[in-house]
Amino acid sequence: MKRGGGGLSRNQLIVGAITMIIVMALILVIGFSIGINQGRKSNQELPETQAQAYDELQRVKNKPANSTEEGGLPAYRQTDRNPDAPTVEIYEDFLCPYCGDLTRALTPTLKKLQDAQQVNLEFHIVNLYDTPSTNRYATRAANAVAYVSEHDPEHVTAFVGALFEKGFQPDAIHYKEVSDAQIAAQAEKAGVSRTVAEAAVKAPYSSFINKVTVYDSKRKELFTNMHGSKGFFPPTIRINGTISKLNTSDNDGKIIQRFMANLGLNPLDAGIASVLPSSGADTAEQDSQ
Repeated sequence: MKRGGGGLSRNQLIVGAITMIIVMALILVIGFSIGINQGRKSNQELPETQAQAYDELQRVKNKPANSTEEGGLPAYRQTDRNPDAPTVEIYEDFLCPYCGDLTRALTPTLKKLQDAQQVNLEFHIVNLYDTPSTNRYATRAANAVAYVSEHDPEHVTAFVGALFEKGFQPDAIHYKEVSDAQIAAQAEKAGVSRTVAEAAVKAPYSSFINKVTVYDSKRKELFTNMHGSKGFFPPTIRINGTISKLNTSDNDGKIIQRFMANLGLNPLDAGIASVLPSSGADTAEQDSQ
């Protein structure tokens, strides 16, 4: 989350940051424990390896027709995919505060890049922060995004941005209930038709989101080091398989500048179709760190 002075002493800021890290870690542990218990109750053991998790994802019956084999949700129609542009994958959770910081900073730039076909943008939405106390908000929001990606991909980027809007994104710690109708309203605000928005919150893609989450949590190519732990930590951005180094504690301008630099572009190049990224344009080896 972005840091602010507010008159607090250095020690107070450090204590606050440590407390936030501990609380978020507990939320993640609780979420995984609930998933494990649900798997046992349904007589289904969770996969132990990345390969097993991948196989289970492929066997999901209800999934968006346009989703990638690794659970990505394209923000473009296949006819608009630019083979000369890099693929940008964004991994995030709708209850993750750091994902909110990153998305709020990048959404206008991402929209320009995708509209100009300078990148092929994919969202990989997980529900790591979901618990019963959040009335499954992360899963329901991800479910709606999956449907919109399938039926109105041009508005996916704006819809994701609307779900992360300051004042709308719920607090995972002090959660206040968000209804399906409110999620649909954000979709309409992003330009999605009322018909698609209302159908999106009723889509049967929850199992797909669950399987994507388990699979992503086991993908070593997504692992990064954070707070002394090595694992999958949203938000994560990859450009043609290489993890993009960003810091959500930076201000919006710095986040945009670093992201565009990772693409090999100047921030002012966003939206100029004739200017393609010079970095990541060729398939890169995945960064397993």
